[in-house]
Amino acid sequence: MTDDPGVKDALAFLMTREAAHQLSFEKALQSIRNNYPPGKLPPISEYANTYYNMSEGGEVRGSWNSDKHFDYVKDPQPGVDGGDGSASVGLTPEQEALCKAMLKRTQSDPQGDPLTGAELGAGKQNTSSSAK
Repeated sequence: MTDDPGVKDALAFLMTREAAHQLSFEKALQSIRNNYPPGKLPPISEYANTYYNMSEGGEVRGSWNSDKHFDYVKDPQPGVDGGDGSASVGLTPEQEALCKAMLKRTQSDPQGDPLTGAELGAGKQNTSSSAK
């Protein structure tokens, strides 16, 4: 790939961070599994297979953003949902009460620590007593 030690160090760091992000994301998904089991909440079809190229610099295409798997958007606008990119929500008092009730009902399980795919890929075994 390259003989440049700086590039090798940067790639090693970035790949390590990517594995850490995958682990964190899997743990978060597992913590809400009882409230959102796989398939319970279908993806938003408009965005499910869309890849937004937000990169700057040279364009690189591969399986992660190919036309075979994704609808590739070369020059996306920041507010892809039709808005200006700002977050805003207007709720009636009744809607706000329902949201607060759902927040309590669907909160993550902070005690859960199941073995994830990232950990299995790293060769770890399930030794956690709190794994579900």
